[in-house]
Amino acid sequence: MTEIKLSIKDFVEMEATEHNPILRNLSSAFFFEYVLVPNEVKNPEYVYISEEYYDKANRDKFELFISNWNLSWEMGQIRSLLYEHDIPEELLWLKRYREENIYLIPELKKNRYYAYSPLYHLLPTRILTAFGLPLLRPGIWPHSLRHFYIDQNLPIDFDLRLSKAFAYYIWPLLNGRTKIEYFDDNEPIKVLAHNLDFWLPYVNMVVEERLKQLPRVKIENAKQSRLLNKAKNNVPDGISVYRPLMGGEIWEGEEEAWEVLLEVVERADSLGRLRALIDAMKSNRVQEDFSHKWSYEREDFERRLYKKRSKFKVKFVELSDTIPVIGPYSEVDERMFWQDFMTILNHKEKQVVVMLRNGMTNLTEIGKELGYANHSPISKALRKIQKKLLEFEQ
Repeated sequence: MTEIKLSIKDFVEMEATEHNPILRNLSSAFFFEYVLVPNEVKNPEYVYISEEYYDKANRDKFELFISNWNLSWEMGQIRSLLYEHDIPEELLWLKRYREENIYLIPELKKNRYYAYSPLYHLLPTRILTAFGLPLLRPGIWPHSLRHFYIDQNLPIDFDLRLSKAFAYYIWPLLNGRTKIEYFDDNEPIKVLAHNLDFWLPYVNMVVEERLKQLPRVKIENAKQSRLLNKAKNNVPDGISVYRPLMGGEIWEGEEEAWEVLLEVVERADSLGRLRALIDAMKSNRVQEDFSHKWSYEREDFERRLYKKRSKFKVKFVELSDTIPVIGPYSEVDERMFWQDFMTILNHKEKQVVVMLRNGMTNLTEIGKELGYANHSPISKALRKIQKKLLEFEQ
């Protein structure tokens, strides 16, 4: 296998005036003359490789394998055919998943930059600066080699900062009516926007689609042409042989990066039913989903909430001086009287009597408790109760 070396200048920070969201691809033609491509490629899966596997004894060999494995992304689920005998001991479990399209991503103890790099390089300078993120030079996709600068110099809370920055940037595409700060941190759409692992597969799918639009590297000589034709006649059904795709810029500049983000959202919708998910979240919001800040969306929510409540008003009245009824009649004459009298009252009149018996004598307060604007309905109810009481006593 060919060893890959990149200079530190490819990763160090840039001046704000020079920085642009850029993601590039390094063509696998630098390392392979031909690639095997399955006619139907499975959706990729991402496996984080713990930093513990990178010991001093085998670090270079280990990194080189991961680099070449990821550079063979076109091969999808059949790349194990190429690396069957080169898999390091720590990754022998890959043989159990020969039919899966797996990317290998280093997981540092401090952050997941190598996984989230495509998401980071979608963000413009103003967003990175606002959230305290460094301005790194253009990213390389797919992940190839770890770099000392990335390992040692990113902020300790890099993942958290990136999550907040990405959520802020993508929010207008998810809930454009109201800014993100007007919602509580636990609001479902806000949680989804912050979830980088949710967006990662879709941005990588868009990257692959864009790279597949690039031309393939031309055949350089007659020998390559002869070997390519020979290989085409010997591959199994469902697999094709090509020269590798050319490399280049996947996107460059804020405008194109925004177009990519739109494609990411569309892909998340077509495969993950994103819009249906968001509509369901909006339809089932609760009051706690909003922050203390006022917004039109919060006002509309509260208007619908209180309008619905006004249609179905339930009142609970505590009878503090009563005991459970264990039979059709009470053993106490007074209780028998009230029990019989209550049977001739309507629902509203019963509520008034119960409140009076529990010590509430202010008619205005009783009216408010029962949902009336003033005491007038209570006064009318009392006159009817008095009339019924006189008739009942006779």
